[in-house]
Amino acid sequence: MKSIILIFTFLFASTWTIESQTVVKLWGDHPGNKKMKRTELLVYRADSLHNSGVSVIICPGGSYCYLGMNHEGRQVAEWLRSKGVNAFVLYYRVGMFGNHYPSMIEDLQKALVWVKAHADTFALQKNKVGVMGFSAGGHLVGTSGIYYNHNYLRSLGEKADEETLRPAFIAMIYPVVSMQDSIAHHKSRRNLLTKHYTNSLRDSMSLELNVHKNMPPVFLIQCRDDKTVDYRNAEAFHNALNRAEVQNYYKLYSKGNHGFGMKPKGPEWNNRFISWLQSIKILR
Repeated sequence: MKSIILIFTFLFASTWTIESQTVVKLWGDHPGNKKMKRTELLVYRADSLHNSGVSVIICPGGSYCYLGMNHEGRQVAEWLRSKGVNAFVLYYRVGMFGNHYPSMIEDLQKALVWVKAHADTFALQKNKVGVMGFSAGGHLVGTSGIYYNHNYLRSLGEKADEETLRPAFIAMIYPVVSMQDSIAHHKSRRNLLTKHYTNSLRDSMSLELNVHKNMPPVFLIQCRDDKTVDYRNAEAFHNALNRAEVQNYYKLYSKGNHGFGMKPKGPEWNNRFISWLQSIKILR
């Protein structure tokens, strides 16, 4: 696959087109931190005749160590685009390249800023930009729904208000949720927090302990037979959402294990997600 043309530089982000797909270097060509050069946003724009104006930033999983960019990223984006939903796959910083908290949260917040700043360019509705994550990516998007009132970009000189950082909805597919010993996915915790985390940081990144009533609606999928991430992660989050009276949809499949993404043998969650978007009046 060959690069064609460098299009423009905007908000310190370089953008170019590879065939029909736009690739955005979110932190620009010359970021202060060299590790930021890996952060990319792959843009899958809905056809102009069927563009709903709804957008989803997708965060693949991979234990905060690597990224499952194909079945939890590109394939999901292509399917969403076929439904008139604009998709943006985020290649966020991960542990295998020496990145830990809060690098990946910074990347997701930067993506939210960038997508909303380019709403006119892509014919998007700013109030309909949501997030979707798989496994550890599910944890990442969960942080965006809880901590949108905390600008992780401030230390990097980026200004962003709560409205910009708040996603319109959150979709968490077989997500990591807790950092507590009883149900934590230890590899994800190690890559996110390192081995030398404080109890305060562990608790702040245990999403079930930090749910609040002003969160966006949540779509939550898990399988009881998940051998990688204990299904009680999703269950604890669902219960916390209910206690805070946050609108949410929770489906626990009996079988499906983990990491199925868009694989044909996995549970059918994607059409259920589209129906849910319609039920909360995001997609019409």
